[in-house]
Amino acid sequence: MYCSRKILTATVSLLLLAASSTALVNKPRDLLGLRPGMSEDSVRRKLRRIGKQQKEEKEREGEEGEQEVWILNRHHQFDYIVTRFDRQHRLLFVTAVVRSDARLRYADIAGLAEARHATDGRNHTYTWNISGSGKKPGYLMVARGSDPQFITSYSLYPLKPKAN
Repeated sequence: MYCSRKILTATVSLLLLAASSTALVNKPRDLLGLRPGMSEDSVRRKLRRIGKQQKEEKEREGEEGEQEVWILNRHHQFDYIVTRFDRQHRLLFVTAVVRSDARLRYADIAGLAEARHATDGRNHTYTWNISGSGKKPGYLMVARGSDPQFITSYSLYPLKPKAN
């Protein structure tokens, strides 16, 4: 009896440890080291290490900030990254486009049970609220695709402040 209780306790402990480590892995804190609010210089420094800037569009009427497209150097999951900066030169949003030969599932980036799912029958969108920690603000993670299992792109957007 004593031995079986030890085995049961050890098994439960291992299951809890596995569940908690999966939860940590399944909550990304950034996208290739990028997250909303980062300075333009920091973003460019990171992207220069893994890709080459393809295009830069200056602010247009009715749009905030400038947008950049970065082609990634042989990345195993993503073809390119799109960034947009606000007028204070902070990252407003980042979108990564998945390579056509990479089969990245929605569940590979975060737990589906915690997401809001929307579909029109052809396109699928999963949305997660990622809470902030310390001085890092929270953000919204959105994965999109036309396949019900595999994503085409995913993006990070700042969370809108709650109105009082």
